[in-house]
Parts: sequence; structure tokens; C-alpha cells
Amino acid sequence: MARILVLDGHSAATLAITRSLGRAKYWVAVGSNRGIDAPAELSRYCRLSTRYPVPYEDASGFVETVLEFARKNEIELIIPVTDFTIAPLSKNRHQFQGVSRLALGADAAIELAADKFRTISLARELRIPVPETVLVSSLEDLDRAAPNWDFPVVVKDRFSVRWAGNRAVLGSVAYAYSIEDLKKKVGHRLKEAGDVLIQRFVQGAGIGFSCLAAEGKVWLPFSWLRVRETDPRGSGSSAQLSIPLTPEVEEASRALVTQAGLGGICMVEFKRPHDGGPPALMEINARPWGSLPLPIACGINYPLLWVEWLLTGKLPPERIEYKKGILCRRLVNELTHLEHTFHGTPPGWPLPYPGFFETLLKISLPWYPGMHYADFWFRDPSPGLSGLGSWFSGHLRQRFKSKSSA
Repeated sequence: MARILVLDGHSAATLAITRSLGRAKYWVAVGSNRGIDAPAELSRYCRLSTRYPVPYEDASGFVETVLEFARKNEIELIIPVTDFTIAPLSKNRHQFQGVSRLALGADAAIELAADKFRTISLARELRIPVPETVLVSSLEDLDRAAPNWDFPVVVKDRFSVRWAGNRAVLGSVAYAYSIEDLKKKVGHRLKEAGDVLIQRFVQGAGIGFSCLAAEGKVWLPFSWLRVRETDPRGSGSSAQLSIPLTPEVEEASRALVTQAGLGGICMVEFKRPHDGGPPALMEINARPWGSLPLPIACGINYPLLWVEWLLTGKLPPERIEYKKGILCRRLVNELTHLEHTFHGTPPGWPLPYPGFFETLLKISLPWYPGMHYADFWFRDPSPGLSGLGSWFSGHLRQRFKSKSSA
């Protein structure tokens, strides 16, 4: 079997890929940033692990370290999982020719999907609903374009990672609660990044669509509903539920994936407004995503089918009838969600916010038929236990630090 290196060992998607490929008898190594917890390297399915310089602090050092490891260990396929590792490898893919294959799509597709403003522009061209969004390059632009929107307003970077030579500026997402707050937060991001997006907040349910894109077609469509988010105001999800595909989400997603020229496993995310409007595009990820364990639990083994296509050219079935009503949760994210509700509605947040006891009742049931855990596996307990231990130890250190400074 092929020897495979999966990067970004801290990522939930990396753990899912490691388990999927390891169970299929592939030889799997895991690479991770130096100095951080990496649960995937503790998996029983990880044969070897390596550490590399933090890519957004030293991109060339990261590439050199990965290349050296690949040569030394005869790695046939390298799978980068996050934007931090995808961009440096994509820009230096020529160095890996004759050494290892990179699980990457075309440069143009990677660059388009990384640019939130370009993806919004593409959706508009395809007549796919998007939240009202303005690209701001100066405070004067904000004064001219300041929309008459209700607050909060979303302030988000155009790129989650903006590269400048060997380093990168990390993107952020924040909420502005007044015009003064909006100007302050926009001004801060302009100094850091040069431009920023302001976007009307969409109150609604998060709906995801995933697939494997190959040879200009969409294979293995899958859909899910966000049940809870790590930050109740909006963030990555802590629990997701598999749902039937709907024509409007599938058609919009297929158009976006094919027009963007994506390759490999990818996802598109929408919000369905509570007021009954059509789903609005939130983002496109031309890479593995955090809730990847859910489709695997439902019968679509994306990592395995993706790797088989990359290594052998074997295309997957066009569709697989997957299980509906399966809930997948990540315990440490659920605990963080619960912690947010314990502290109550954030100052200035004008929208409904989940209550603590209501949330506690929902997440306290450890298991029922149809529930799966992304991090905890009975056959592979170490990654989940490590993540849980890190969560508690981090909170204890933070509490001790707060008391010491008081």
C-alpha cells in the first residue's frame, strides 16, 4: 500500500483522514506544527509523525522540512489539510516533482476559493444568493459605502491567510454593534491586511454541501445541518446532522464547484434565513473541512475514495445513498459551546442566544442510536483523550493566570 503523509495534525479533518486511510491499511504519517497539540499523531493509525516550522511564520522552512521527510520516508502522497499548508505547497509544487504527489487542485481554483470576495462575485454571476457584502479599502470607502444595515455587522478578512513572501497575516472575523464600533474594527483590519469585507449578518440555519470534484464533475454529494456552533454567534460547528439533499442547495453548489474548477474533496456552506428566504452562500472550501467525520459515519468515505482516485485514477460512484439523521459531535467543541452559554449573552448581542441549562440538557446525553463522535473512538481513544486533557489543562492555566494577575 502507498505511503501517505497527512499534514496539519491539530485538525479534526486530519484525524478523520488518518483513521480512514489507516483502517484501509495505508501506511500513514502525520505532520504538525512545532509547539502545538496534534491529536492525529496519537492515533493508532499513525505510523510515524514529524514536526515542521509554523508555515505562516516560515513558509520556506516548512516546505523544506516536508520535502526532506518525504524523500527520507519514500512518501508517495502528501495531503495538506488547511489553508496554512495548502498555499505554500501549491506555490512550490515543482519542488516535489519526482518525489511525492501533492493532493492539490489547480492553483487558479485554490486561489479563487481562498478569496472570499471573488467567491461572492462568482456566486453573484451565477445568480446564487449571497449576503450583502462590501469590500472596503479605506475608511473613506466605508463612509461612502456604509450601508443602512441592522447591527451586528460582520467584519471579515478577504482571506483567512494572506501571504506576503515567507510569512502570512492571519485573517479574522468579528462583529460590530454600532457605526462607531464598525469604523474601529474596520480601521484595525485595514492596518493589518489592507482591505476588509463588511457583510450583512444572516440569522439562520447553517447548511453544508460536500462532494468529490473530479474531471470537471461532482461526485458523491452529501448534505448536513449545523446543530450547534462552537461560538453560538457563529463559528465552526460542534455538532452536525446529516440531512437529505435539497435541489436548491445541490444545484447552487454544483454550479459553484464546477465553475470554480475545484478538484478533490471540497465543501460549500450556506445559511437558510429564518425569515424563509433562499439559502445564502457563506463560504467555499477547496479542501477537507472540520465536519468530515460526519459523511464518513454516514457511509461516504471521502478520504479513501479521494486517495484511490489520486493514486489509481479510479472514479467513485456518482452517488451513494447515505444515512440520514446521523448526529456527529466533537466533545471539546461542545464543551466550548456550553462554556459560552454559561457566560450568558455577550454584551451588545441583540439576537436570540442559547440558554445554559437548555444547552446542558441537549449535550449531556453521552450517546443514543445515531450519535457519533468525531474525536472519541473506542478503538482509537488517545486522540480524543488528548484533546479533552488539553482543553481542561488550558482552562486551568488560564484561571491560574487570571488569579495571579488579580
